[in-house]
Amino acid sequence: MPTESPIAPQHRPASGLVRVVVALVIGALLGGSASFFYARQLYRPKDAVLVSARQAEAQEEAMRQQSTQLRYTQGQLDTADGELVIERAARQELETQLRAAQAEVGRVRDQLAFYEQLLPPGPEGSVDIRGVEIDRGAGGLRYKVLLMRSGRNGGAPFSGALRFQATGILKGETVKVDLAPMQVKAESGSVAIPGDSAPTSPLALQFDQYQRSQGILALPEGFVPESVTVSVLEGDTVRASRSVKLEL
Repeated sequence: MPTESPIAPQHRPASGLVRVVVALVIGALLGGSASFFYARQLYRPKDAVLVSARQAEAQEEAMRQQSTQLRYTQGQLDTADGELVIERAARQELETQLRAAQAEVGRVRDQLAFYEQLLPPGPEGSVDIRGVEIDRGAGGLRYKVLLMRSGRNGGAPFSGALRFQATGILKGETVKVDLAPMQVKAESGSVAIPGDSAPTSPLALQFDQYQRSQGILALPEGFVPESVTVSVLEGDTVRASRSVKLEL
């Protein structure tokens, strides 16, 4: 009798089912990945730029350089503003000095016009002694002299000299002596002259319309002055003269 072969267990259907399930899972994963990358590309801004770490450092360095340049420029602006303030202050000071000088010129002109009204001017180009003040002082005689010259501006200035002669008592006798200034204050300022180098010649003059001179006259030792004669010389010629009697 033929023997019947044993029936083997049927596992093939189960194995095929497993393969189908695995294939479905792999397909789902692949589909999900594709959908993720598609969505990422879909929702990325068109103008998006990916910056690397090196590019970010370069941009930060450029920003630092721009900030340094900005601070340097601001410093230059601050310096320029300070210099402008100093220049403006200096200009204002010069303007103040100019106004003061103009006011002084106006005052002198008014004073000159006043003096011209006191006494009528002499002939054209003549020199007059318009005012003389001489007072006793410690160590000498204080003097003030105002000289004026008639005529218009633009002509040649007057060149001459101012001489002081005093009459008084020296060693019991009446004498006349020439006095020399030991300190002179004219238009250009005050000049002190040492006693050992005081000039014995008359005081030089050069002016156009008017000249003010003041100072201190040195007195010889033991000399007591009683009067002083002031003379304006042009060469050896006396152009004007005035005497002042001193008070005791």
